[in-house]
Amino acid sequence: MLALYHEWDSLMSFKVRACLAEKQLAWQSRRVSLRDFEHLRPAYLALNPAGVVPTLVHNQQVICESSHINEYLDQAFQPSLVSERIELRDSMRSWCGYFDEVIHPTLRVASFQLMIRQRFMGMSQQDVQALIRHHPQPARAQAFQNLVDTPVDYQAVLTSIEKLYEVAALMEQRLQQTLWLAGNGFSLADIASMALLDRIDRLGFDFIWRNKPALAGWIERVRARPTFSLAACPAQFRMPAPRAEDLAKLGSLLAQQGL
Repeated sequence: MLALYHEWDSLMSFKVRACLAEKQLAWQSRRVSLRDFEHLRPAYLALNPAGVVPTLVHNQQVICESSHINEYLDQAFQPSLVSERIELRDSMRSWCGYFDEVIHPTLRVASFQLMIRQRFMGMSQQDVQALIRHHPQPARAQAFQNLVDTPVDYQAVLTSIEKLYEVAALMEQRLQQTLWLAGNGFSLADIASMALLDRIDRLGFDFIWRNKPALAGWIERVRARPTFSLAACPAQFRMPAPRAEDLAKLGSLLAQQGL
């Protein structure tokens, strides 16, 4: 009944897998390899014209965009992860929007610079060029080429880290008042933010959580839920971890800035 078109190490895909796991729903996996630009091929674009993952198909109905998918799942299957109280429901949607509009773009920059580009570093120039030639959208192919051919932009990563400190501070402030992000009940807001924990682990940015006891308690509660491990990317589909030399360079730059 449920088929999920997703990439295993995609933040937005993690978010939907977490919702499926929390509701204990059976689903069929349809992997879309971002590395091979499968999300931009005609067959997938016919399903999702935006060319992004994930996409859910339920009884021949197609639902795109991760936050919409999770709300659809919540309405279609019990138990609900949305409060009946209007003010808590509004808070939940605000946190989900914050993940989509602020947290995800911030993580995407750091992920590309430290992890995604490594997928291509071990390939020969000939193989990289062949892959880019098969990119179905020439303008995006050229932008991708420019990024692959340049060194790590440490300043871009530092800017992402500064924003992540702001994210952590905001979460700490909220969690000093409530057990979960959108009140005292676990909700889709916490489901969305599970992906943040997973990617911070992979990037080696755990230092942003320091000296935030309320946030630390939330992290412990999230990790204790079976959902967290059930939604995680299997090892064979993980992007490469950041290189030690890149993390050392960042550590030096962070120290210089007093971060």
